[in-house]
Amino acid sequence: MDNICSPYLEINLPAIYHNAKIIVEKGRDYGILIDGVTKVSLGDPKIAEVLVEAGVFGISDSRIESIKRMKESNLNTNFTLIRLPCLSQVEEEIKYADISLNSELSTLRALNEAGEKLKKKHRVVIMVEMGDIREGIWNREELYFVVREVLKMKNLELFGVGTNFTCFGGVIPTEEKYMDFIEIVDDLKRKFNISFAIVSGGNSSTIPLLFKGKIPLGVNHLRIGEGIMLGRETAYRKVIPGARTDTFRFIGEILEVKEKPSVPWGVIGEDAFGHKPSFKARGVRKRAILNFGRQDIDPEGIKPEILGVEVLGATSDYTVVDISERDDLKVGDSISFSLNYSALLQAFTSPFVKKIYKEVDL
Repeated sequence: MDNICSPYLEINLPAIYHNAKIIVEKGRDYGILIDGVTKVSLGDPKIAEVLVEAGVFGISDSRIESIKRMKESNLNTNFTLIRLPCLSQVEEEIKYADISLNSELSTLRALNEAGEKLKKKHRVVIMVEMGDIREGIWNREELYFVVREVLKMKNLELFGVGTNFTCFGGVIPTEEKYMDFIEIVDDLKRKFNISFAIVSGGNSSTIPLLFKGKIPLGVNHLRIGEGIMLGRETAYRKVIPGARTDTFRFIGEILEVKEKPSVPWGVIGEDAFGHKPSFKARGVRKRAILNFGRQDIDPEGIKPEILGVEVLGATSDYTVVDISERDDLKVGDSISFSLNYSALLQAFTSPFVKKIYKEVDL
């Protein structure tokens, strides 16, 4: 593109809208609300706007700074903080987040006090541990105690109960897992004579069950990020039926093209990141150096979009690719790559990667 010094990330807003729309509509078929999760994009307001247009129930993000950024862009929707709130930041969290996920009573008490100070009622979702061993209350008596205490808090509304799968322990949501979760939810309803506005059943790893209509009755809310952003579910990494995978492209510029031995020579120590590198002897090969590195991207998470290009590795600021099968690539040319979630997260996080928006489908 003219006047753009790559590397840059091309963001295909129509493709993101398409993915959000098909997931929202599938959820609607089964009475399940969908929150669009924007954390991979650092709460990009243009992406959030597309998700709202697609009909999401609300926007979820893990950083209050990102929620603040989106709120200040005048988006009219619910904002949920999906990382557990920080005790040191409760006033900001009350001010900008409408809903938060919680598991610690001390934090809930601090949120209640902050709500009193700011004259604002805050909605909370209590997280229940179902085996992925990340956030959530595992002990049933502790869960009873936390719910009982929250119900006494004048500045908090017990909005729902939630759980999470796959992110840390790799535990895949199953019908059996959901039935166990719903048993806990029903137990809370009976014990305290209450109802919940949302019962939040997890993230993009739930999509295989959602599209088969196998999420048991009782779960009415999901938090979907990668499924929308990359068009893939996260239980088995398969493309979602009808989804688009052309949502993002990463483009780098060639800085050097040389034929060089495929194995370094000399005494070999550690590389720049403390690893002892290993190389396969392939003779003299044509290699290109690109203008991005680990400061911009996860090199293990990118895949060239053209044939005859192989990623060999990266340092902080360079990525080295084999282009021996290509006769057409030269210094100044660009090479585009598809990305996995890890690479996309790093591309959004790097201030050196320009973000270019594609707003119309061609």
